[in-house]
Amino acid sequence: MAKSIRIPIEQLSEGMTLGDDVVNSNGLILIPKNTVIHQKHIFRLKLYDILSVIILDLPVTDYYPEAIRQPHANIHIERTDLPFLEFQNNYAIKETQIKHHLESISNGEPVQIDELLDISYSLLEQLKTKSNLFNYLHDIKTTDDYTFSHSINVSLLSNIFAHWLQLTHKEIEEITLAGLLHDLGKTKISLELLNKPGKLTDEEFASIKKHSQYGFELIKDQTIPYDVKMGVLMHHEKLNGSGYPLGIKDEYIHPYAKIISIVDIYDAMTSTRSYHEKACPFKVIHMFEYESYGLLDTSMLFVFLANIAHNYLGRVVRLSSGDEGKIIFIHNTSPSKPIIEVGEKILDLAVLPHLSIEEILY
Repeated sequence: MAKSIRIPIEQLSEGMTLGDDVVNSNGLILIPKNTVIHQKHIFRLKLYDILSVIILDLPVTDYYPEAIRQPHANIHIERTDLPFLEFQNNYAIKETQIKHHLESISNGEPVQIDELLDISYSLLEQLKTKSNLFNYLHDIKTTDDYTFSHSINVSLLSNIFAHWLQLTHKEIEEITLAGLLHDLGKTKISLELLNKPGKLTDEEFASIKKHSQYGFELIKDQTIPYDVKMGVLMHHEKLNGSGYPLGIKDEYIHPYAKIISIVDIYDAMTSTRSYHEKACPFKVIHMFEYESYGLLDTSMLFVFLANIAHNYLGRVVRLSSGDEGKIIFIHNTSPSKPIIEVGEKILDLAVLPHLSIEEILY
């Protein structure tokens, strides 16, 4: 009989089997025992800020059924275009720089606002259009220092999101800075703990859950905008009060934190991690559409999802049927279900519920 172990969500992969019910803060079952994990379950756990789950400690081969271990052949084309390669090279440099800055702040050094903003803006200035960012982040290869690449991604995406929300120049700069600093508190948690495979103690999970509070403590007395501090502190709060560290509800959550909360989940799901592959952006958009009510700011989320989908117009995708086609139209009311041109056929996924986009190819 298989035994059960508790693991952090970051180590949860498709094909694993839950060894116990997963419940939310109100005691409602989010995912029942014996469920075989898929991307939609990982998204739901991230959305509800569940930090760990109990899984059945099965042999590795049992974690990955044949259908998952041998997916449809991936023919994703390696990018060699010069603008992308230049962006990727600069991104690697900025990843080293953000690591240095966050570790310095963690050691008591002052926040260098201008130098931090230069990390994000030097990358943004390389983009010809905002669409480039989503395409580049989808294709870029990052290092194993996920905390630092994630900080850059959240900053860049928050900057563009703030533009879509038509915020002021001052607000856009502040949300860009808050995105860079949002996971600062993780520098106060050992890498051994953050990357520890397998079972963690209750105390270790409690420590990880305090990262937003740790980050706030590091900057609360620094000469940086108050709103930035609130974005760092509150980015794991939820509209219904089920978030942390304060457990506050909608009207008390700072707008910057609401923005970062959405972007944080999006980037976590669409980035490759050591324990799981990135999810297709359209799958993530679909999950947001159906899972986020009452947890994330709906008015902000609608703007984010519609604009993301439009950034993939013209890309070639693989459908769940195995067909490949080009995205030619995005529905504003259902951005996860665009119109696809497949050869001489036009497929409107909004009226074909059995079809979905599985992968962006190029």
